[in-house]
Amino acid sequence: MSFLSFLTAACLVLPAASVRAAEEVAVIVSGKPSSPATSFKIGSELYLEAKRAGSIYGGQVYWYPVSGRVLLTVRGRTMQFVVDSDKAAAGNQTFTLPAPVRVRASRAFLPISFLISEPFGRWSGYDARYDAGTRTLEVERRTTVGPVRAFSYKGRTRLALSLAPGASYQAVAHGVGAVEVSLPYGVVEGDDRVDVDDGIVDSYAVKQESSRARLSIRFAEKGLRWRAAELSDPRRLVVDVYGPGGEPGDETPAPRAVETKPASSTAPAPVSVTAPTAPPAVAQAQKPRRRIVVIDPGHGGKDPGAIGTRGTYEKTVNLAVALELAKVLRERGDMDVVLTREDDVFVPLSDRSAKANDLEADIFVSLHCNAHRNRRENGFEVYSVSETASDPAAEELAAAENAALKLEGKRPEDELAKQVLLAMTKTEMVNESPQLAVFAERGIAKRAEVDDRGAKQAGFYVLRGTHAAAILVEMAFLSHPKDEAKLGSRRFRRKVAEGVAAGIADYARKKGWLD
Repeated sequence: MSFLSFLTAACLVLPAASVRAAEEVAVIVSGKPSSPATSFKIGSELYLEAKRAGSIYGGQVYWYPVSGRVLLTVRGRTMQFVVDSDKAAAGNQTFTLPAPVRVRASRAFLPISFLISEPFGRWSGYDARYDAGTRTLEVERRTTVGPVRAFSYKGRTRLALSLAPGASYQAVAHGVGAVEVSLPYGVVEGDDRVDVDDGIVDSYAVKQESSRARLSIRFAEKGLRWRAAELSDPRRLVVDVYGPGGEPGDETPAPRAVETKPASSTAPAPVSVTAPTAPPAVAQAQKPRRRIVVIDPGHGGKDPGAIGTRGTYEKTVNLAVALELAKVLRERGDMDVVLTREDDVFVPLSDRSAKANDLEADIFVSLHCNAHRNRRENGFEVYSVSETASDPAAEELAAAENAALKLEGKRPEDELAKQVLLAMTKTEMVNESPQLAVFAERGIAKRAEVDDRGAKQAGFYVLRGTHAAAILVEMAFLSHPKDEAKLGSRRFRRKVAEGVAAGIADYARKKGWLD
């Protein structure tokens, strides 16, 4: 045997006792499922095929079996690895890997623990995380700009764009029907376009260009007034677009106390100054009361809900989206938000609706993930309550969700009979809920890349017991591999939350609550 043959053979040999069989890792890139990656384990260390890693990070891998070198090129930068070494080099930088590079079946493999590390993230420009429970690798571009959120108010639409420290921008009119925000050297998570379609803003689009990021805002009609301003905590750029006849400054902040600080320790005590009250003869315009939204992350604690094909727990996804939805609504600033649970605890179905009723909530949103024995079923759907289900599948789904009553020691058929009588006394809620469901369905469809199965009706126990306009959102199917991968993506979950929030705002505006 020649020395070259011996060297090649030696590179292919791994300690047999510690090597585990290859398995597939689900991959999500910028919120979208990608093809699975081959991996294997040596002891507790998981390895990913180098060439697949290169494609995941948008780069190229060059593998030289004779010399044992692996070159990974991402965004014009190159990092060099050497088989059986735990060192890597990029320019004048040296990186220490948690485990050495390995070869198996003539292919080079890199340790996943290094690919998701902070040093590699800084070098590659990508953030990554690996969920060992579901064997899912999620990779997102490391951004300096975004995400963008759109908030519709009466007579005004606000676009809020998150900014990293040091990010610069320039907002200029683009003709008389649009605004262009240019961000030199800005990096966004990916190109995106959303149809706002609220009568003031038609749409917005985010685009990554070679040396900048760009936000384009299109007005619903030409000649609308707009204003851009930077806000802090967190740092963000907001662009307010005003409806016909509206002017910048029309929105008046609520009176607030202003504290003046003394110039020295001997200065007078601080004085609180408030906005002056109107003369008695002038009637003060009464502000509408703040509306209460109760968000219900389905299942929790001893009730995991559906479990995905890769082991994703429904209760975990529901809570993650609920927290994101609460964050978006609180950023709007004109609604009070309460969650039925904020961690992994079991909450009886009746307690969820009772909490909303005790608070005299105006809107109740229950968040869930779907599942079906037919793994081809996919997409999202939004439900309101009805004693007659939209279709047999809706009736079957409601029965599955209501089965959680058994965990409370209750008979579903007995409890449902009581709820039917209660629901008959709440005609207004039953009539209002389908409208809210349609608004939420439209909001999600505009933002999240997931099939739209429509707004439907069924007899969900948690909705029957609620006095407010109430909906139940089935965000996607955990039994469908691609849907499950999407539900594991932070970007997808954020898009769903933003869609539900937009639907809530559209419903509230229609009701005149935001005047």
